[in-house]
Amino acid sequence: MQSLQHSIARRLKRLQQLNAEPDLRPIEREQCRRSVAHFMSNWCWTFDPRVAVDGGLAFMPFDPYPRQLDWLAWMDERLARRDEGLVEKSRDVGFSWLSGGYALHKWLFVPGFKTTFGSRKEEYVDKSGDPDSLLEKIRMMFFQLPGWMWPRGFSAGKCFNYMRLINPENGNIIRGEAGDQMGRGGRSALYFIDEAAFIERADRVNASTAANTDVRIWGSTVNSPGDLFARKRHRLPPEQVFIFDYRDNPLMTPERIARKKLELEDFQWASEYERDYSASVEGICIPAKWVNAAKRIAKLAPIEPAVSGVAGGDVGAGKAKSVWVPRWGPVVGVPVSWREPDTINTAHQLLDESRNAKTWRADGTECRVHHLRYDSVGVGQGIVSVLSRCGVENLTTEGINVGLPPTDLVWPDGESSHEKFANLKAEAWWLARERFKHTYQHVRFLEGEEDGIEHELSGLISVPDDHAGPEATLLTMQISLVKWTRNEKGKIAIESKDALRARGIASPDHADALMLTFAGPQLLELWAQLA
Repeated sequence: MQSLQHSIARRLKRLQQLNAEPDLRPIEREQCRRSVAHFMSNWCWTFDPRVAVDGGLAFMPFDPYPRQLDWLAWMDERLARRDEGLVEKSRDVGFSWLSGGYALHKWLFVPGFKTTFGSRKEEYVDKSGDPDSLLEKIRMMFFQLPGWMWPRGFSAGKCFNYMRLINPENGNIIRGEAGDQMGRGGRSALYFIDEAAFIERADRVNASTAANTDVRIWGSTVNSPGDLFARKRHRLPPEQVFIFDYRDNPLMTPERIARKKLELEDFQWASEYERDYSASVEGICIPAKWVNAAKRIAKLAPIEPAVSGVAGGDVGAGKAKSVWVPRWGPVVGVPVSWREPDTINTAHQLLDESRNAKTWRADGTECRVHHLRYDSVGVGQGIVSVLSRCGVENLTTEGINVGLPPTDLVWPDGESSHEKFANLKAEAWWLARERFKHTYQHVRFLEGEEDGIEHELSGLISVPDDHAGPEATLLTMQISLVKWTRNEKGKIAIESKDALRARGIASPDHADALMLTFAGPQLLELWAQLA
């Protein structure tokens, strides 16, 4: 509350000064023009009627929190590079107000700029008096600006029309479109596609908007792992994907989160807040809620890396990327990926990444990678001879054929891996699954939940969270896309790449690289750590 009062007081003081000293207004306008963050942090307001129920102010100063500031910079980069972007978001992150404020800034300060907003229904784009509609949000923000910031010649009756906001001073337009008409309204400098995962005939919209602009921003909560939004999420370069998690919002307190969870079904919470593409898909091997626990465990418990680490290398070819992922016992490092058709160069990069990788324990002990496991079948055959000849001190390399039979490992239920799994791939995924499951149970235990179970920390798994970068985000998303089943002999099998493609999901190369750290005839870890 104090920060809110401080923000309001700061804004009022700035407004009073500029009202008293008109000569300073051109300077302020220039500051706003140069920085969308300055503009929004000083002049934009949002509206939330839920706050008024508790006696608060429905109109709130829009002070972007750190992750929102990151998004503003990311948007500037998309425009500078003239490329496509995708925003995977949770509910309650303020994305609609943020994109509206960004469009308003361009409308005011960048001559010749046209922004278009598209959604699956017209009422979501523009409905007079309804702050849930996108263009009405922009109108509300505009009318909170001081009059001296308005364009010359502005008249609400002439300039603020249905699905069309006109700046009479510079000719800029903010336009709205919906349904199959998206992309049909001429050309745009920027096109926001709202709730893109829920658009019908999305492929048609994709084609039409591609002709409308170079800079399309697909923003949405998640829906299905095989829809257009999910396919773009997998295929776009990591730097063109932005993650908005509800935990980034300082207003999402533990109390508010708990209340939201009670209001929603489990699958709704998983989809709309945890960004779980597979929330309604049966048979997921490692559920997203387990992965999310593995992202959080390092902040809740002193997870220490093992001194000797293992790295997995998934070898790509052509347009496919090669991916390298390190793991030091329970601690997974940030993946590295690259596109390199020359397998010799790929082999040397796998060696270089493994040789240079390091992390540290709390007591300062250095932890290095001493084992590299790589996929030695298919494209991976091309690097076998190179890795066998080019030795690196204190680093062993091991080619893995995940289609081979599993190891002789005996599980707590008394069954061996030979009896339990169809192949080495299934065994590796299941070893990882057990770590993720125990991590989830341990997090629940730490948070005082009735279903929580305490486990040894060395048998858990900690993965980098979304703030570690797009490669880390891609890894954690892919982990929870793959399904498991049973073959004709009743053994556990992991979904094939062909089956994933049939569901519209690209090869989970980041997840496969991590799973290679759990595979091999000579396991580096004892099952006792997981029991």
